[in-house]
Amino acid sequence: MAGEVVATAFIPAPAASSLAGSAMASPPVLETSAWQAPAVQTSSMARSSMAIAATVGAGVSVAVGAGARRRRQAKRGKAGKNGRVLVAAVDTDIEAQAAEGKVQNEEVEIPALAAEDDLVSLWDVVQRNGMAGVPDSFDGIRHEEETAQDRVFSWLGKGPKPESECFQSLQKFFPGALPGSAVHLRSRAVLEKEFGFTPANTLLGTSFCPDEINNQDRDIGTKMRKYWGKVFPMGGISGTPYVGETGFVAFSSHVPDDGNIIVVFGPHVGISEEGEVGQYLREGQTGNSTACGAVIGAYNACLSGFDGAPSEDGEYDMQMDEIKQEFVPHAEAISKSENPMAAAAYVAYEMVKDRTLKIVNTKFGSGKLVLIGGIQLNMPFPDYADHFLPLMFEVRQEGQPTQDLMKHFVNPSIQQDLTRAPWAAVTAQREVFAWLTWSPPALSPVYRTMHTYFPGALPGQAVHERLVKVLERFGFDTDNTILGTSVCPDEINNEATDLPVLMQDYWGEVFPMGGISGAPFTGKTGFKAFSSHVAEEGHIMVVFGPHVAISETGEVGMCLRKGQDNESTACGAVIGAYRACLNGDVGDGEEGSYDMQMDWIKRQIAPHVNGIQRSENPMAALAHQSYTMVRDQIFGCVNNDFGSGYLCLVGGIQINLPYPMEDHFLPCTFEMRRAGEPTVDLLREMKEFN
Repeated sequence: MAGEVVATAFIPAPAASSLAGSAMASPPVLETSAWQAPAVQTSSMARSSMAIAATVGAGVSVAVGAGARRRRQAKRGKAGKNGRVLVAAVDTDIEAQAAEGKVQNEEVEIPALAAEDDLVSLWDVVQRNGMAGVPDSFDGIRHEEETAQDRVFSWLGKGPKPESECFQSLQKFFPGALPGSAVHLRSRAVLEKEFGFTPANTLLGTSFCPDEINNQDRDIGTKMRKYWGKVFPMGGISGTPYVGETGFVAFSSHVPDDGNIIVVFGPHVGISEEGEVGQYLREGQTGNSTACGAVIGAYNACLSGFDGAPSEDGEYDMQMDEIKQEFVPHAEAISKSENPMAAAAYVAYEMVKDRTLKIVNTKFGSGKLVLIGGIQLNMPFPDYADHFLPLMFEVRQEGQPTQDLMKHFVNPSIQQDLTRAPWAAVTAQREVFAWLTWSPPALSPVYRTMHTYFPGALPGQAVHERLVKVLERFGFDTDNTILGTSVCPDEINNEATDLPVLMQDYWGEVFPMGGISGAPFTGKTGFKAFSSHVAEEGHIMVVFGPHVAISETGEVGMCLRKGQDNESTACGAVIGAYRACLNGDVGDGEEGSYDMQMDWIKRQIAPHVNGIQRSENPMAALAHQSYTMVRDQIFGCVNNDFGSGYLCLVGGIQINLPYPMEDHFLPCTFEMRRAGEPTVDLLREMKEFN
C-alpha cells in the first residue's frame, strides 16, 4: 500500500529496572510487530503499513509497526508531552513514490495504540545501545525550539526565556514539563467537565518530598490544595508514600459518599539559573544546595560503595535506607548517563510510582480514583514558577477499565516551533490562554466578539501576572506599594479571577475610588487622602476602567447573572445613561432626586450619543467611550506629589464573560509617573507578543 506517512506515537517512560546493569548489547536495529500507530487527527492520511521509528544513536534506528516488512529510515524523533519520546517516521519507499507522483492520498483510519505492556520503551533502546540516563534523542530538538507555549509562559514570568541555560536544561532533560498551575488547570478542567468532580465531592492526597521548596504558592501541590480543599500528605523524603497501605485506607475512608479521590505524586529535582540539574539556590542562602537532597544523597552513597545493607541508624533512618537500597542496582548506569542528576530523577519517579500503585485501591466506594504522577521541578526562585513533568494521568474506578488522560496535557497547536512557523505567534497567546481554561474557545461566539471589538483583551490572571513581572523592574513590591482601584462596584467585577481582586490578593489592602461606571468619584480629596498612606519612598498603583459584558451568544452589553433566568445589562449604569440620553435625559437632574453619579455619567455620554448610535456595535462603542470618560477623570484626580516613588496607572476595560469563563481586561493605559521625570509609557508590555 502506498501513501505519504507522517505519524506520531508516544513511547512509555522508563521503568526503574530498565537502567539496571552496565553491560548492554548494541544491536543495530530493534523491531517488533506488537505496535500499531495511534489515531492521527488529520483530514487526509494516506494508506500505509505504518512504520514508527526513532533515531536513538548514531546510525541506529528503531522500527516498530503492525506488519512492518522492511526497515524504515527514521526521521528525527521528538520528545513527547508526557515524558516519553514523540517519534515521527516516514517510509523512504513511499517518499520516493511520492516524488514520482505515484502516491494517491486517501482518508484512512489509523488503528489505536497497542497495550502499553507491548510497547518498546525508548529507554530500553538506549540501554541496548550501551547508554544510560537521558536518551540522546532528547538532544538537538526540543530545547532548541521556542513554541507558543514557551513564549507565553516566559511572558507571564512562569517559565525561563527560551535562550537561557535554564530553559535548555528544562526542555532537554524534562521535555513536556509545564508550570504547576498549568497542570492543575488542565487536570481540573477535564475532571470537572468529564467526570463531575467538585471540591465538595473530592478528597486530595499528595505524595511529595516534604522539602519546603515543594510547599510554595507556585507549586502544583499548593495550587491543588487551594482549589480542592484539605489535603492528606502521604509523602516522606524523596516523595515516596511512606504512610503505606494503612495510611491510604485511613485517607480513603474520609471520602464523601459516592465521592472521589485525587492523588498527585512524584519526586522533585532542582534546576539552577545556570541550568544545572539537581542544584537549587534556596532563599536566604548564597550558594546552591542539592534538590532532592535525599535522592542525590542516596545515589552518591551507592557510588561510594553502599551495598544495600541497613545503616547503623536502623529504624531511625528507615526512609533513607530504602531510597539507597532502591538506587543500588541503578547507580553505575546513572553515572554513565549524559546527565546523572536528571537520570536519577526518573529512577526516583519509578520508585515513587511503584510504591504509590502498591498502596492505592478503588475499594473506597463508587467514586473515582485519579492518579497524577510526575516529576516536580524546582525552578530558580523567585524568577519562575516551579514546573511539573506529567508522566501519569489516570482515572480508576472499581469494576471499570482504567482511563488514560495524558492527552489532556498536550496541545499540538501551541507546540509549533515559532522560528519555523512565525505565523503561529499571531494567535499564540489566545490559544495558550484558551488551553489553560483562562479564555473562551477560539470557535465560540464569545471569543469572536471579544477579539473583534476588544482586540488585545487578556485574561485577568494574565494581566496581573504580567504586571507583577514588569513592576519588579521598577522596584515595586508588596511592602512598598499601595493599591487603589476605580472600577464599578457591580458584584460581577469582584469574582476571584477578576483583575482588581487578583491584585488586591497580591498587593494587599486596597483603596476603592470608583463609583458606578468605574469613575473615581472620591475625587482629588480622596486621592490626596489615599496617597498620604504610602510608605516612605514607596509607590502607588491605580487600576481603573469601566466594564462591559459579553453574553454566551456574543452579544455585547448583556450578562446572565448567577441565579437569574434572564440576561441583564452590564454595565447597567453606563447603558442606562446612554439610553436616557437617547430619550432626551442628559443629566440635568430632577427636582428632589439624589443620583449624583448617574447624572454625571449622562452628562459625559450625551455629546457622543449620535456617534455611538451610528457605530457597527453601539454597546462596544459605548464601552470604549466610557473608558475615555473614566481615564480623563482619573488623570484629573491623581498627582505625583506624594513623595519620590512612582505612580503607576493601569487602565482598561473590564470584560465580564459568561460563567464559568474567566473575565478579561483590555489594557489601554499602562504608564509610570514620578515627580520631575517624564512619563514612561509601558503599554507595549501588555500587548500581544512584541
